[in-house]
Amino acid sequence: MPAQILIIKASCDICQTELDHIKTIAEMFSLSPVLVTLDDIAEFERAIFSKGPFRYVYLCTHASPYYFGESDGNKIFAWDQFATSLCAADCLDDEAVLMLACCRGGLRKVAETLFQNCDHIDYICGPRWTLTGPDISTGFHVFIYNMLQRREQPSTAVKRASRATGYDFFCYDRVELENVYL
Repeated sequence: MPAQILIIKASCDICQTELDHIKTIAEMFSLSPVLVTLDDIAEFERAIFSKGPFRYVYLCTHASPYYFGESDGNKIFAWDQFATSLCAADCLDDEAVLMLACCRGGLRKVAETLFQNCDHIDYICGPRWTLTGPDISTGFHVFIYNMLQRREQPSTAVKRASRATGYDFFCYDRVELENVYL
């Protein structure tokens, strides 16, 4: 069975073209995509429970250092709640990579919160600043190309995504952060 990627739409205004682009990129690199909409944490957990294991998770949303969800703040989810849900669903593969396709997804605080609440996530990658859907999906394309085609380590792949887009993407390694911060 090919490796799978879970693509999560967690905001109603995420462009369908961006989601289709990510799905196509995933298929190009022999990843089997599973698209899920996150409207409710309990429903989300049930929806992904038997669909894994996922090597990659792509969370497409709006975010802050503390939560993610709708841009107007109407429906939001705490990062720790999300991580706990991923672990409870027991859906992640060894060395799972969580790609945060959202503004502020590359903050260390977000990575630390996710690592502390789910020990099945090994890498967290995302942009630190405000970006558009095309910027983020281009960064993902370069990142996944370097991970799967060139067999680079995540830190190298994320540096190349940064150079390709002109925006800073960051990648946090659980082992590295546990040795220093957690």
